[in-house]
Parts: sequence; C-alpha cells; structure tokens
Amino acid sequence: MSLILIKNGHVVDPENNINKKLDILIEKGKIKKLEENIEPFAGCEVIDATDCIVSPSFCDIHVHFRDPGQTYKEDIRTGSMAAVAGGYTTVVCMPNTIPALDEPSLIRYVIEKGEEVGLCRVLPAGAITKGRKGKELTEMWLLKDAGAVYFTDDGAPVMDSFIMRKAMEYAGSIGTFVADHCEDLNLSNNGVAHEGEIAAALGIPPLPPEAEDTMVARDCILALRTGMPVHICHISSKVAVETVAWAKALGANVTAEVTPHHLSLTDDEWLDFHCKAKVSPPLREHEDVEAVRWGLASGIIDFVATDHAPHAHHEKMLEHQHCPPGMLGLQFALPTVLELVKKDYFDINRAIQVLATEPMKKIGLKPPAIKEGETAELVIFNPTESWEVNEETILSKSKNTPLLGRKLRGKVKFTFYNGKIVYSDTSGVCCG
Repeated sequence: MSLILIKNGHVVDPENNINKKLDILIEKGKIKKLEENIEPFAGCEVIDATDCIVSPSFCDIHVHFRDPGQTYKEDIRTGSMAAVAGGYTTVVCMPNTIPALDEPSLIRYVIEKGEEVGLCRVLPAGAITKGRKGKELTEMWLLKDAGAVYFTDDGAPVMDSFIMRKAMEYAGSIGTFVADHCEDLNLSNNGVAHEGEIAAALGIPPLPPEAEDTMVARDCILALRTGMPVHICHISSKVAVETVAWAKALGANVTAEVTPHHLSLTDDEWLDFHCKAKVSPPLREHEDVEAVRWGLASGIIDFVATDHAPHAHHEKMLEHQHCPPGMLGLQFALPTVLELVKKDYFDINRAIQVLATEPMKKIGLKPPAIKEGETAELVIFNPTESWEVNEETILSKSKNTPLLGRKLRGKVKFTFYNGKIVYSDTSGVCCG
C-alpha cells in the first residue's frame, strides 16, 4: 500500500524528544503526518498499534552472518530475516569469515549480497590484521573506502600490544575505530566456562575473568595515551565494567557494548552440561550480570550488540573444548532490554537508545527519525506480549540458544525498512 496509517501507538524517539501517543501517516515510504489523531480514510491501510510502542528501528554493530565460507550455519538472507524479526534494520557483519574480510573485494561482496537480499542494511567490519592472524595490519584505508564501517579481528584478540596501538592510530586517523575481542589467550588457556563454582563442580575447564579484564585495561590505557578511540566488544565482567568507567573518567575515548545473554544469563546454564551455554566471553556469575546491567543503565556501557553467532546443531553437540562458542541473539535483544525496563534499571527512552540510536551514531550513521518528511524506518512492538522460543519462531538458519522452549515478553509486530514493511508477526518476512 502507498498509504499506511499507524493508529494508537505510543511513539518513543529519544533523538527527537518524543515519548507520547501519536498516529503516523506514511505515504510512499515517507512519514507524511505525525499527529495525536489522524482519521482513517479510503485507500489507506490501517495498522492498529494499541498497547504497542513505535520507535526507530534497531541497529546491531556485531553480528555473524557466516558469508563467505560457512553459509551452512547462516547466510545473509537468513541472518537478515532474523534481524528484521528482531526489529533490526542495520547490522554490521564480523570479518571472521572464510576467508576473513581483509580485502576490498570481500567488503564489497558482503554489501552487495545485503543489497540483493534487501531486507535490511548489511554492512561489514574489516579485519584489523591480515587473515586475522594478529601479525600485519590490513590496508584499512582501502577497506574503509570499499565500505567497511570499522575494524576488528573479532573471534580473536589482537594480542600484540604494539600492533593494537598502531591499529588504533591508523583507524583513528581515517575517521573510524577498532573494536577488540578482549581476551588474553595466555590466561584463558583453552578454558571453556567462567572460573567459579559451576565450572569446578562440573569439571569443566575454567576460564578466569582476568583474561578479559587485563585486555580491557590494556585497550583503555592505549586509548588514553594515544587519544584514539577503541570499542570493547561483548563486555561481561564486573572488573571490566569498572575499568571502562575509570578510563572514561580520565577522558579516554572508549565505548563498550554488552550482549543480551550477558545481561540475562549466568553460568547456571551449564548445569544441564550442554554446550549451548558455551560463549566467548563466558556466561558469568550473578554479580557480573548485575554489573553489566547497571553499566548499561549508567552509560558506562554504551549500547547493546547481540554477537549473533549461529552454529550448526552437530557443532554444538561436540565435547566442551571442541564445540565452537556462541549463541543466537538478534530476536532476543528486545525482550532482554524490556525486562530491564520492567525491573526499573532504566526507562523506555534508554531502552531505545541502547537498541537503536546509540549504535547507529557509533558507526557514523544518522539514526532513523520518526519525523515528518523522513523515510519510515521503524519498529512496532508490544512490550507485554509473550512468545515462545522454538525452531519455528527462530528465523535464523541455526537454532543454537539456551532459550529454546522458554517464553519471552516483548514481541515485534512490524518492522519498516526504507519505507516498506519487511516483517510482520502475522505474515513473517514480507519482501526481499
């Protein structure tokens, strides 16, 4: 339909200071009117958003769509389907593909595949080092010119501090940044689960939190000394959060993200002795979960990124040390964040900031605006509606999540991208 009227929704757009009930008229993909009451008229499709929130659509700067090289786990189409079902219209794919995204042609490949699918904005991050081997910097300028939005060796840390310092300086000088998977491999020593009572009781190889803490401290100090930006991927420990707070207080250009699973799950998930709980960094103890929640509420942690990491079923059935780490996230971020709103960690404005506006600004893009004259790029969700996580409701090609069989509260009803409905909870993925 060329005319769509969204009625009775509560519009939340922090960037434009909107937090009230408004109707939205969309004509040919553009927001034509934004008023308290717009009467329906002939030829207009009406979406009843009663009890729903209407906000800018979400942005995830940390996903794994496994293309090229491992499309049996996920591909750009199925990843995009999961994204729009979760309310996301902008995602950034990690470079730990096969081959790694360390050449301009591979950066362009991901962008072109995303445009071909057409469900959401699919952007690539370039590798910091060639082959993600941590030895030699990539040609960052050429990768950025091809479309890379930032640089990371995610899935592997940059262990060499000299290389990391040079990478931060190089990326900063061309107007972008590096993001680090913070793990000291000498300390993690092939550990599997958080070093604590659960790992000890089950006999699972422990992974001490200082493997993360020390690398976060190193990166923060490098940012402070060089004046260049650094982004901390999937922060998970209490000490790491406190270290970022310290660095920010000193004026370091440091940002951090947290995943839905580190906000909601603990190492108790290992009690069924199943590798669906294996993730990197590992699920931690209750005090760490509380720390990242309050870090997100206070702004020490800047936003949510899912680290959506699909793996095939047979891979997740391997023994603990051979099973790949990672779990799905794109469809679970909204319910996780809404649960924190319900528990009064922060309000709905902050929820939309951490899901939508702050990640977009981090990668240098203008957040979608619910404003007359703007292209409709928004999500309509019911914050109280429940749904079950199962193999039918998960749109990813893979199903690896500890949440299977559980009910979550917070359901995406419609996702608009580039002025069009790309997902509805009744019709599923609508185009692309």
